[in-house]
Amino acid sequence: MSQTLCNLLIHGVFHKKGTAPNIRKDDQQRLHSFIQQTCKTHQCPCLIVNGPGDHLHFLVVLSPNMALSHLVGEIKRTSTLFLKECDATYYRRFQWQSGYGGFTVSERLRDAVYNYIAHQEEHHKRNSVQDEFELLLKNAGVIRYESRYYWQ
Repeated sequence: MSQTLCNLLIHGVFHKKGTAPNIRKDDQQRLHSFIQQTCKTHQCPCLIVNGPGDHLHFLVVLSPNMALSHLVGEIKRTSTLFLKECDATYYRRFQWQSGYGGFTVSERLRDAVYNYIAHQEEHHKRNSVQDEFELLLKNAGVIRYESRYYWQ
């Protein structure tokens, strides 16, 4: 085949480090826009990014030329710098955890995942972050993991 054809939809999620401050409500929308621009720069259109302040979800069309680990690393690195530029005092100790979750999404479920990410705040009024992540792992068929390492 003389061309590369793919549609790699990825639902990504990662959390702040336990001791890091939560992302303030006033900074969240600017951060989300910044992350979407970061993804665009890497030729990976981000359809949506959202989170309640202690973690982020995103739905991205992954470029066939980009490893997910590299994209997530760039999102974490640049968003940390962005937050520290927003308020160096408040975010001076801000860090993301080293791990992340990345789950493939079929085109058929694209809208459902988009809506799930869009309504994170309401969702977390009913479900804890830990319960949510473990359900994502279960739904993705990830059965071998050590939860004690994820929540450090």
